[in-house]
Amino acid sequence: MSKSAPFALVEAFCTTKPSSGNPAGVVLLKEWLPDTSLQSIAATINQAETAFVCPESGETQRIRWFTPTTEVRLCGHATLAAATFLNPNQPTTFQSLSGPLNIHPTPDGFALDFPAFMPQLLPENPLKNLIPNCQATYRDRDDWIALLSSEKEVIEHAPDMSAIAQLEGRGLSITAPGANSDFVYRFFAPQAGVPEDHATGSAQTYLTPLWSEKLQLDQLKSQQLSPRGAEFQTQTHSDRVLIGGKSNILVTGQIHLP
Repeated sequence: MSKSAPFALVEAFCTTKPSSGNPAGVVLLKEWLPDTSLQSIAATINQAETAFVCPESGETQRIRWFTPTTEVRLCGHATLAAATFLNPNQPTTFQSLSGPLNIHPTPDGFALDFPAFMPQLLPENPLKNLIPNCQATYRDRDDWIALLSSEKEVIEHAPDMSAIAQLEGRGLSITAPGANSDFVYRFFAPQAGVPEDHATGSAQTYLTPLWSEKLQLDQLKSQQLSPRGAEFQTQTHSDRVLIGGKSNILVTGQIHLP
């Protein structure tokens, strides 16, 4: 096997401001490395996510995502980054742990066709002790969701990373109606090696259905109020959600393989 592979660092879900969105590593493999090697590479790249793409039978491409500490079963911003590096302005389909993922070019970037999950409202609001102004608690298959009252509360929230790290699952989204968008959110995943994520496309798989139901809208604009900031255009379609965003390739080159 070759000792190097094409590599890129790509900002995904960018705003109109420079240095926005979420940087992701992308590595294009000719054949799969052992999982320990993939994890080691992701830890070295040290972004919230690194996407590894490798051809399988025929023209099929498989995508896998690793944080610096663990593999995850779905990642939006690294998928957008991979499509941008692999096939600029061309449709792409990836096979993944979450099934087939179709990515389509749009006038402003790409739209990710991801599965949608309506989160479950939990009785007794179990996040109330962790987040006193939490109005309701929801769960999806991986994350906790805290519903707050306003964008101001989302901005001003000071997360207790030690307590969040004790939550079962991948991480925690906090969300509220937006002042300049339909909704806003932030995402924390210290248990996955990502204290605060800059742009979490996978969170849209449950936040878009949740807010579509609350606002009675099929098409939504949202912002992730992370330090870098991110913007999304989303649309519900049956049991899928289309997640639109812009991307920007920062660096390309070759990465040494273990």
